[in-house]
Amino acid sequence: MAGRRHLASLLGGAALLAALLTGGALYGAAPKPCESNEVTASISDGVASGGAGLDRMTIVLAGDAGFNASDAQVDAKGWHKGRQVTPFADMTSGIAKDIDGDLAFVNLETVVTDRNDLKPERKSGGDKDAPFHFRSHPAAVKNLIGLGFNLFSLANNHASDYGAAGIEETLYHLAVANTERPVAFAGIGANFEEAIKPACLDLSGTRIGFDAIGIISGDDQRFRATDKSAGQASYRNRPDFEAVVSKLAALPADYRILSIHYGLEGRVVPDDRQLAEWRDYAAGEKGIDLIVGHHPHVAQGVELDGKSLIFYGLGNFLHPGTTEMSRFGPCRDYGLMAKIYLARIDGVWRVMAIEAIPLTNTQTHPERFVPKEAELRIEALNHLAARLDDPAKGAKGVRFTPQSDGSGLYCAEGAAALGGKIGALCKDWLPAAEPMKPVADKIEKACADKPFYGQPAMTKRRASPRRDFGPSPFPFGGLRPF
Repeated sequence: MAGRRHLASLLGGAALLAALLTGGALYGAAPKPCESNEVTASISDGVASGGAGLDRMTIVLAGDAGFNASDAQVDAKGWHKGRQVTPFADMTSGIAKDIDGDLAFVNLETVVTDRNDLKPERKSGGDKDAPFHFRSHPAAVKNLIGLGFNLFSLANNHASDYGAAGIEETLYHLAVANTERPVAFAGIGANFEEAIKPACLDLSGTRIGFDAIGIISGDDQRFRATDKSAGQASYRNRPDFEAVVSKLAALPADYRILSIHYGLEGRVVPDDRQLAEWRDYAAGEKGIDLIVGHHPHVAQGVELDGKSLIFYGLGNFLHPGTTEMSRFGPCRDYGLMAKIYLARIDGVWRVMAIEAIPLTNTQTHPERFVPKEAELRIEALNHLAARLDDPAKGAKGVRFTPQSDGSGLYCAEGAAALGGKIGALCKDWLPAAEPMKPVADKIEKACADKPFYGQPAMTKRRASPRRDFGPSPFPFGGLRPF
């Protein structure tokens, strides 16, 4: 064990990956690691491969994930609840068939380790009274990879739950998994440069750039990576955010994906910081193609900003130990899975269709709602989308038409004429209609812009002095942790 930790600490994420790849056989030809993920060009003058052999691409998105309750011991056999052990494959069986994209993203809100002797870090700042420490066995991550997940965000407020040793463990196990099947992971590192460095995957000649940044637990600067210490960049630090976005924008790639872990827990409407930094800066100024948000534990609206697509909040995906969400009503009681269908037209990757899939039972066994219940969540998502419309900036909230299988579908103009999977999906599609007034009134009430509501009453956290934007998130007395 000591040798493994020393290797991770010495080499760091990127170098460790290169070392491991020399001794491991890759699983298949697509996707595969890029020949280089060095930043050598800007978004304006960098010419990538063009992806001559690929003109369609599907991306699956899922939100926050972990596989253990706080401070629980890890076990390769699965998740323990009392004497019952649930295999990881059983936990994901309800959504396995939906992980069918060329790329599939998830936020790992957990340390990845097979060690039960790691010491948890005491948290300070805004989270000093929230002693939640999440760790998951690498077998759980390998189960995700086996399903088809290959993009992993590691930057979030639980990345440092077990300190620098936990960071090194996570990097080690993701790199080992990568020797068996190619994956991209980003957001933490043995030092600051590694923590902000983008990853890259090659899909039949199309280069996919990927990077991640998130809030640090309690805004505690012990967990921010430096030139000499492991950790992550801090989303609340504007220079850190600009460094991550600029690195990704400068990576020679055909399509760029940015993961951001930020938001007020329970809030279904993006705050001014999200609009300014995601819409105006990352998408508008830097041209990032896809921005994927998570952390509020509820879904927020989806937006098309020119050719950029923004998911402001995916909500929970799968995490034992988090609260059971049904008490919060149809605007907050589901996680959002999405499928993005892209077509390369005149050399540019364009969003031609999106499927939205509301998920229930995210605390144990994520699965689709029955169609009637799913339709209500799709209507809630559309209600939130209407708040994102900004004609002056070219931003449009995406409305989804409820489908018979419980998904919501959006199709761009001309999608039906493309043929293939996109054409079949959009053949009979009609734009979303307004819901009947009783449904609209129910959604209006459920989607009121406030943190989580209901019993027991919430207690507001004291704001961290380092925050520059808005109030701090809200914990909830008596509820299970987020």
